[in-house]
Amino acid sequence: MDRLNILVISRIILPALSPRAFRTTELAKELSRLGHNVTVYAVLGNYDYSEFEKESGVKVRNIGKMLLGSSDSEGNYRYTLMDKILYHSLNRLLEYPDIELMFRIPGILKKESKTDFLITIAHPHQIHWGAALAKMVFSKNTFPKVWVSDCGDPYTLNPFSKKSFFYFIYVEKWWGRKTDCITIPLEAGKIGYYPEFHPKIQVIPQGFDFTNIKIDKSFEKNSIPTFAYSGSIYPGQRDPRSFLNYLSLINFNFKFVIYTSTPDYYSEFKVLLNQKLELKPYITREQLIFELSKMDFLINFKNPDTIQLPSKIIDYLQTNRPIMEVSSNFSELESTTFIEFINGNFENRLVEFDIQQFNIRNVAQKFVHLYYKHNGQETNDSPSCLS
Repeated sequence: MDRLNILVISRIILPALSPRAFRTTELAKELSRLGHNVTVYAVLGNYDYSEFEKESGVKVRNIGKMLLGSSDSEGNYRYTLMDKILYHSLNRLLEYPDIELMFRIPGILKKESKTDFLITIAHPHQIHWGAALAKMVFSKNTFPKVWVSDCGDPYTLNPFSKKSFFYFIYVEKWWGRKTDCITIPLEAGKIGYYPEFHPKIQVIPQGFDFTNIKIDKSFEKNSIPTFAYSGSIYPGQRDPRSFLNYLSLINFNFKFVIYTSTPDYYSEFKVLLNQKLELKPYITREQLIFELSKMDFLINFKNPDTIQLPSKIIDYLQTNRPIMEVSSNFSELESTTFIEFINGNFENRLVEFDIQQFNIRNVAQKFVHLYYKHNGQETNDSPSCLS
């Protein structure tokens, strides 16, 4: 297998704690471990990447300080008062502030002109648009040989995002015509993309490094029924409110632990549930899996459709704890299932599946195989991982 020059462009990488940061970081590390020259561009803060570069072999480069919107030490936007005013005025109209990324990408690709394989990672999709802009203005010989657009979520057909102005549909379709391949984490997610681009779609799940996972193997049962949830919520769509209202009405003892970056959302229920509800900040993935393995069971708030699979499910499965799925409109039938879980009857748990498809070693091989496939070099010797 050839040693490829691979360029990965994403808004965030470690130490940020988000699915896109995990995707970018783990994929880059594994591609480097496979022997490729890997460079990652992201919006960097003050984090020192020297140790990461030394251990992984990945070169980390800064997209640059964003002019539209301030960023913190993890490259995430933090808005000043003026930023907030501009955001509410221009976000839907111009995709402010992410639109700036579109115009940063051509300069990066010009600088990295020896790139064989380009992987752009969204959210935000403006990174993809920037690569499309570069492909439009660069000659065929100066643009990377193969470009894969990786999408954790769809854009205009995303049920969780605000609706953009109609003209962004044309921008999305322009990008879809330019990219060689679109990768998504879930087969059912194809319906989030326009039909004319379905032939370009390949399913490559979120990749996870399983080598450092530790769980509490001594766990048996908590003296008080204890269950947990970790992740984002979307009011009205992936929403715990009905479930929390139900919990506030039952009179037996329990503890519900929630790992969240938005504790204020739960302030009303913290008053109602008092010590029965424990709010904790996000922690690293390895720490989270160990802590979740101490729970009697785990809660997953279901998406309203099958376009997206929460990456937390993969983490949940590694804890070896039962998983109860809860809808935003918590029903009487679900309350019966919940009582079963409280009593140690997990018959209606989420059906488990083979998580090796999410092993980062398998995931990275699939990306490499895409390169050979789209570069016309698919042979019996190239990685054969796509179904």
